[in-house]
Amino acid sequence: MKLTLSVINLSLVFFSLIISSHESSSSLPSNSFLGIPPQDEEYFNGEIIKCKNGSKKFTKTQLNDDFCDCPDGTDEPGTSACPGGKFYCKNVGHSPSLLYSSRVNDGICDCCDGSDEYDGKVKCPNTCIKAGKVAIESFKRKIEVYQEGIALRKQEIEQAKRAVARDKAELSGLEKEREVVGKLVNQLDELVRKLEQEHQENEDKMREAQNEKVENEKNGPEENADNQIEPMKTSDVEKRWQSGKSPSDQNEKDGDDSSEGLSREELGQLVASRWTGKVKEIDQAKNDQENGGQDAGYKESVADNASHQSWLNKIQETAQHFLNLFSAPVANLDANQIRKEYNDYTAKLSDIDSRISSLTGKFKHDFGKENEFYLFYDRCFELEQDKYVYEVCPFKDAKQKGGNSETLLGNWVEFGNSYRLMLFTDGHKCWNGPDRHLKVKLRCGLKTELTGMDEPSRCEYAALMYTPVLCLEEKVEEFKQKLESMNQVQEQEQRWGHDEL
Repeated sequence: MKLTLSVINLSLVFFSLIISSHESSSSLPSNSFLGIPPQDEEYFNGEIIKCKNGSKKFTKTQLNDDFCDCPDGTDEPGTSACPGGKFYCKNVGHSPSLLYSSRVNDGICDCCDGSDEYDGKVKCPNTCIKAGKVAIESFKRKIEVYQEGIALRKQEIEQAKRAVARDKAELSGLEKEREVVGKLVNQLDELVRKLEQEHQENEDKMREAQNEKVENEKNGPEENADNQIEPMKTSDVEKRWQSGKSPSDQNEKDGDDSSEGLSREELGQLVASRWTGKVKEIDQAKNDQENGGQDAGYKESVADNASHQSWLNKIQETAQHFLNLFSAPVANLDANQIRKEYNDYTAKLSDIDSRISSLTGKFKHDFGKENEFYLFYDRCFELEQDKYVYEVCPFKDAKQKGGNSETLLGNWVEFGNSYRLMLFTDGHKCWNGPDRHLKVKLRCGLKTELTGMDEPSRCEYAALMYTPVLCLEEKVEEFKQKLESMNQVQEQEQRWGHDEL
């Protein structure tokens, strides 16, 4: 009886081994090259094969045997034995793809051709033809976007060319203007010093006259009577200085032949006109002076670049007219007017220097091979996402705004990856971590806009920006070739499918 039971047990063990062996073999791919890209098949043709990381060797029989021999998964591309392996989906009729080998035979259809679920536990329909048609339509739309974007890109480049020419013309004009204004400021400075010297001399004379008057009063009424006229004259000088007038006769015309016969009032108006070459009526000049009228400012004076040269000529003519004053006696000049002009033109010179510095700094940047990014200067692009507003300013910085606070994500560094990437570094330091930095990927789009912001790792930000500037003609040709290839595959698969029927 015991012998009979032993025989039965052995039979059961043997039978279970057979079943186990059958199940194991059924989970192995029938094609040992399953999951291997066509371009790599030659690598696996030898009897002895190296792991791609060079750590081990394995035999051809160990390829796709559902046992992981290579740490990098080289020997098991078609099974889930190695977690780091990659499975190649042929997806005939659509586009090939790669997925992690751990997703092989997991009950989920990942490849459109169903090749990743070969153990039969789940049936995957082949959807590659359908997916291929969708991909073809999507690709056609992508080509259309690129073609529209190319036209917009050309427009932006033309606008950039005009902007570059305009800025260069402005810079050239400013440099010439600075030379004229600089000389005038120096001359006005010299006049101011002379007036200050005259003022000091007048004060000294008045002080001496006052002392002499006191001394005469001490000496007696007779000497005092003889010297009364001089203190009166001195007092008159003092009053004229305090009122901004020079110590000359009030009825005398201020100026001589070098001022071309203009009265002092007319000449003051000419100077106050800021070199526009337009002399207003005297009454209007008085009204402007009473109302504290000022020029529209430096920026408006250089806004019309088309007439910049003629405007500069007027400046030089008016400046020359004003410089004629320098040959006139100091006593004939209006002290307050000279000081005012000196202060005004010193401020104007500072504005000119500031603008020259700004334009010079602008031209130091790399705006692309065709200056296609020139119009990005002094522009910022915003994106509202979650509870924050993200602001990206090319050639300057990038910020994250939330509530009443701002966080600097980075300062502008440069373009990368052939102008397909913008880099910002040295942002605000993370708490107990590194400095923040941002990478902005640029893609072809019909308008320039920031469309996404992410933080793939701590303090490392990534954004996506679409712009016509990235719509390149060479990419369209590349896409057309790929589309043609996709259409050929579709036609071929449809023809094979019809033949099989």
